[in-house]
Amino acid sequence: MSCRIELEKRFSGRLSVDPKLGRQIVSYQGNKGLPGLRWMKYKEGFSKALVERFVKEKSPSDLLDPFSGLGTAPLVASGQGVNATGIEIMPVGVLAAMGIAHAANGLDKEEFHAVGGDLLHRVSCRKKAGSSYRFPHVGITDKAFPEKTEEHIAKAREFIDQVDDSPMRDMLNLACMSILESVSFTRKDGQYLRWDYRSGRPLRSHVDLGEIQDFEGALENRLREMEDDIDEVKDAFGNRYPRLLNGSCLELLRALPDVSIDLIVTSPPYANRYDYTRTYALELAWLGLDKAGFSDLRQKMLTATVENKSKLEWLDSLYEDGLDSAKAMYDAQGTLNEIVGILNDNRENLSNKNIIRLIQGYFFEMAVVVSEMGRILRPGGGVIMVNDNVQYHGEEIPVDFILSDFAEKSGMACKNIWALPRGKGNSSQQMAIYGRREIRKCVYEWEKE
Repeated sequence: MSCRIELEKRFSGRLSVDPKLGRQIVSYQGNKGLPGLRWMKYKEGFSKALVERFVKEKSPSDLLDPFSGLGTAPLVASGQGVNATGIEIMPVGVLAAMGIAHAANGLDKEEFHAVGGDLLHRVSCRKKAGSSYRFPHVGITDKAFPEKTEEHIAKAREFIDQVDDSPMRDMLNLACMSILESVSFTRKDGQYLRWDYRSGRPLRSHVDLGEIQDFEGALENRLREMEDDIDEVKDAFGNRYPRLLNGSCLELLRALPDVSIDLIVTSPPYANRYDYTRTYALELAWLGLDKAGFSDLRQKMLTATVENKSKLEWLDSLYEDGLDSAKAMYDAQGTLNEIVGILNDNRENLSNKNIIRLIQGYFFEMAVVVSEMGRILRPGGGVIMVNDNVQYHGEEIPVDFILSDFAEKSGMACKNIWALPRGKGNSSQQMAIYGRREIRKCVYEWEKE
């Protein structure tokens, strides 16, 4: 019997379809119209409703999300009086979460209205900003804005730089960062930026994105929306500040004490080749990342792209002898070894040979994360994880079963694997060769024994 069949036999009894877990619940779609959470178009995450469901069921005193994205889990938990921590490596998400937390916990609405008005006045006045405040473009963002917008952005950056109050500065930064896509010649399209022909960049096809919004008008609308939301944001999230940490959970989890967390609610990046440094290039450049900063961030993120190199040497230096259990359960994962072997046998036919390195890096790093989860959870504590299975070269990788195997080797029991009523389709390239195959999208429930 192959390892894959054995693994499926082991966990299939815990796999069921939960009709309540639709895409609105396990993705950002459920947050798009909600006060605070609608300020930033940040699609990587899950809904407020999902967090509320499990906080209500588990009644934790301490909650953690090691891949917190926009901060939905720590914000919701903090709003219900829970001590909550979010770890997020993308500074875009951290800024958005901080802005919401500020609005929920003491930001003066009238002062925000006044300072926002001053910002708009600075943007609209004729006086030019210093050249040092021009948008700090990197190669991938070059020619993203009309010249008039470039001038408006420089004025906004100059104004914000002179705001002394840190929460107010975060709010204004968030307002400006959140509209960059709408005032640019780009649109997020999967893991890439789609470019309009008016940008002047050399493009393969003629793409017309329609109306490109004016920076001043878009900023005014966002500031008004944020101001209108403040009272409801205070009601939803205003109980205490969550602790929001910017960095890699591979590094920061190590600093958390043993048996200190009751509930982990999270959704790690999927092993699907998405490079979020490209998707959020405008926002990251706004926050000051240069070419080297982009490269460093991409490498430190959980391995999910073909450009990631091995982190083993870095992790060894961080954990010293603490990686032994993660290495052992990774090496012993027969299904993973089978799939990697098949892909190695067919490496000449892969769309990118580095897919093999991606898969190996992703699962080794997730073995480290899951092992750390087992260490920091209190007895009886639980993990709720949203993740997708993936497919390469016609081989579906049962991410849900493999990670649940890691969980059980880390002192947790896999209680449930809830599949969404509808999975996701495979890519058009794979569909043409292997036919349509629905890939499972799941929510896992693990409990420390």
